[in-house]
Amino acid sequence: MKKINIFYILFFIVIIASLSYVGCSEVQDNLVEAPNIDSLHPPGWADTDSPNFHGQYIYDNKQWNLILCQNCHGSNYQGGTAGSSCLTCHTSSGGPQNCRLCHGGASGHSYPPKALNGETSVSYIGVGVHPNHLDSTQYSAEVPCGECHTPLEGGFSSPAHIGNDPDGIADINFGALANTVTTYDGGEFVPNPVWDRNTATCSNSYCHGYFKDGNLDAAPVWTNPESVKCGSCHGDPVTGNPNPIPNGNFFHPHFSNFTINTCYECHGLVINNAGVIIDKTKHVNGVVNFNSR
Repeated sequence: MKKINIFYILFFIVIIASLSYVGCSEVQDNLVEAPNIDSLHPPGWADTDSPNFHGQYIYDNKQWNLILCQNCHGSNYQGGTAGSSCLTCHTSSGGPQNCRLCHGGASGHSYPPKALNGETSVSYIGVGVHPNHLDSTQYSAEVPCGECHTPLEGGFSSPAHIGNDPDGIADINFGALANTVTTYDGGEFVPNPVWDRNTATCSNSYCHGYFKDGNLDAAPVWTNPESVKCGSCHGDPVTGNPNPIPNGNFFHPHFSNFTINTCYECHGLVINNAGVIIDKTKHVNGVVNFNSR
């Protein structure tokens, strides 16, 4: 009897082992083999001098959101299913999501120049007068990015940044400064800033003349720094004399003999007798700063 029990025990062990082997064999037969990574990208994919360089592919196909890259290389770009880390080459903070990788780069900043296609000329709309607003400001304090673009809450993945269907064109959404309302005895001036991409002009903004005694029709050209000068926002846009002349007439306390070298007599906190802005925080700030204030 004991021998029979041992026989059955061994018999069941053999049956179970056989079934397990067959089961595992079926699972293995259905496994999807790991892709051949080399076959997924064309030659020169990582070569900056190659027409197949992946940066060029991303630009040509407007794939800046990098979703396709993350599908294989992981959401953190450390390898994912591809087993190849993007961070080997993209060593800056954020890896492939580093701001300066796509736009900016000069002096370490993340705004143009350069543009998405590598352009650095001010005459290109993707570059324009970014430096004049942020680096070499002549008339005002540095203008924050959020004054023209929706602030990116959430960084690279913010819906206001690239989105799921990017078109490569920056959205313009004017902030508080451009919409500054100025008041006077009897009324107020309420700006309605408008960006026209076709003409590359900005109009009806406080920053460029939409205020009392300002040039309400001023429309500076984004790709032409010379379209803005002293007198463009208030004064004579042709000569550049900033002495206000609303509707072609001079009104007290401004007189026709005033020039840029006399502004300091009343606005010495802002400008000196050479016509140079000495305190940019007190210019284009929504307030008329007088010497007595």
